Amino acid sequence: MYGTAGRVFLSYTLLMSAIVFAVLAAVAFGFWTVFHKLASTHVNQIFGALIVSLSAVILAALVLLPKIKSTQLVSDSKGVYFLIGAGICAFLIDYFALTAYSKGLPINIGGPIIIGGSIAVAAIIGFVLGDPITLPKLVGIGLLLSGAIVLSMTVA
Repeated sequence: MYGTAGRVFLSYTLLMSAIVFAVLAAVAFGFWTVFHKLASTHVNQIFGALIVSLSAVILAALVLLPKIKSTQLVSDSKGVYFLIGAGICAFLIDYFALTAYSKGLPINIGGPIIIGGSIAVAAIIGFVLGDPITLPKLVGIGLLLSGAIVLSMTVA
């Protein structure tokens, strides 16, 4: 149906659309870090994690409900299990971040460690799941981990 140029353009368009969402997720993650730091000394960490999750549920419901009848929610039950795992991790992220910040960790140290560390973990797991291992990717992970180590040493 599409020629080679059409397939390349379509592939590029889909990739750029995905990158836009990745950038939006990164911006949201950055604000998540700031909001955790600002809240950390004002709430119990477990209660804070609960409020974060409850806020996410409310927002997701508001976005999903108008199109619930036209949306297929699950195509394979395996996805639900992975999402439960993600939810458990989300609680742990909230709890650990709030605890770290409540103990006085500055945001300019905690933010890069949390975000950079999550990038390194995701990249390493990507390799385990079959993503190609390249020298630039390994160098990037090494730089992330080195930066996290340098930042953590500035706390002492």
